[in-house]
Amino acid sequence: YIGASNAGNLPIHRFPMKNIARIIQGGFRFLTAKFVLRKCQTGRIVTVRGLPRIDANGVIKIGDKVKIWSHIHTTQLSTGKNGLLEIGDGTFINVGSVISARKHIQIGKNCQIANQVILMDDDFHGLTDRNKNPDPEPIIIEDDVWLATRSTILKGVRIGKGAVVAAGAVVTHDVAPYTLVGGVPARFIKSLK
Repeated sequence: YIGASNAGNLPIHRFPMKNIARIIQGGFRFLTAKFVLRKCQTGRIVTVRGLPRIDANGVIKIGDKVKIWSHIHTTQLSTGKNGLLEIGDGTFINVGSVISARKHIQIGKNCQIANQVILMDDDFHGLTDRNKNPDPEPIIIEDDVWLATRSTILKGVRIGKGAVVAAGAVVTHDVAPYTLVGGVPARFIKSLK
């Protein structure tokens, strides 16, 4: 503890060393975000843990108090030349996630994106003709959504407010608000209200 005592040996101020370490760590993550996300439009108090890969060929907009972790596996945020990636206030993106916007991906406020989640609004090649690039379709993730570990969200999908996508699920169709989906392809499991 850092502090002083008065004549009666009562502590005037106690400040544990772990709090000092957290403040230093937070400051370092804030400064890292300023450097790593320099090609992005960022809000207030955005922090980064580790070094994510950022390919901002289009526009990446990051809201206030967003946390991006990339310390165990590399997190990747990318936009194509005409792409727009929007990440809402208070959203957390965990390690190893890949978010690739060739047209538009919108992630709402206070979303939780777990380890190794994939969001891609483009197939990058055709099914039968590998040289043909099909049109991308937007992905919309509404507020308060939780995408669990290794879930995959494919192009043209809207995930409703408060929904949860189970670990390992592959989402190919819209998800209603406040529902839990899981499986490959993802199907309704239960209502969360």
